[in-house]
Amino acid sequence: AALAVLLGLLWMGLTWGLRALRGLSQELDQVEAGVRDSLSEEHPSELLRLTDSLNRLLRSEREQRIRYRDSLDDLAHSLKTPLAVLQGVSENIAKRPEDVEQAWVLQSQIERMSQQIGYQLQRASLRKSGLVRHHVMLRPVVESLCNTLDKVYRDKQVKATLDLPEHCQVHMEEGALLEMLGNLLENAYRLCLSEVRVSFTRSADGDELCVEDDGPGVPQSQRARILERGERLDRQNPGQGIGLAVVKDIIESYGAQLTLGDSPLGGA
Repeated sequence: AALAVLLGLLWMGLTWGLRALRGLSQELDQVEAGVRDSLSEEHPSELLRLTDSLNRLLRSEREQRIRYRDSLDDLAHSLKTPLAVLQGVSENIAKRPEDVEQAWVLQSQIERMSQQIGYQLQRASLRKSGLVRHHVMLRPVVESLCNTLDKVYRDKQVKATLDLPEHCQVHMEEGALLEMLGNLLENAYRLCLSEVRVSFTRSADGDELCVEDDGPGVPQSQRARILERGERLDRQNPGQGIGLAVVKDIIESYGAQLTLGDSPLGGA
């Protein structure tokens, strides 16, 4: 009888403990999904020390992220004016025939500085948040970007095919997803002949998002190089050559991989 009572008490204790941990686990899932900012205080006293520590960690990360982005904004503003002044000076120097070569060197270095600053600011501001997992509906983002690019490239009459599940969510921050897809789709629209396709598949091996076009494609020997910042194959259009490098950084920050290949459409 005593053993039965002991086993009963042990069972009750385990049930109570597991129920408390399940409640904590559910709240952690809600924090990760961005539904709530912190854990509640409605937990057994034995768990309050743990929840207090986790809340301090969440608060610290949130405050650090705000300070980090504010610092980036300050840096961008502080560098914008000096670079504009240097650009103006170089243009004035270029008006003197004897100084054209020196002006060209100065302008190329200013452009290089602008590239690096822009790249590093974009890269830093779009870093994945470490504790909170965001969910974004994929199809509306792609449709919005394609509608915008349809207007930009109206003369090309691009046919955009979207092979995307209606209610598919991806685990990314919306700003990062917009930056990533914006760069990929802009490249596809700019380089295609007339057709772009965006598809998404989800399997046991993971998710795959594919952006294709029927343009000239990317030679195998050049694929690694164009993923480096400042590198561009298309020299006929303006740009800094940081788009795909930023895309690569965003994707890798989420533990995924960017690959370039040949499309059945004929391009990349």
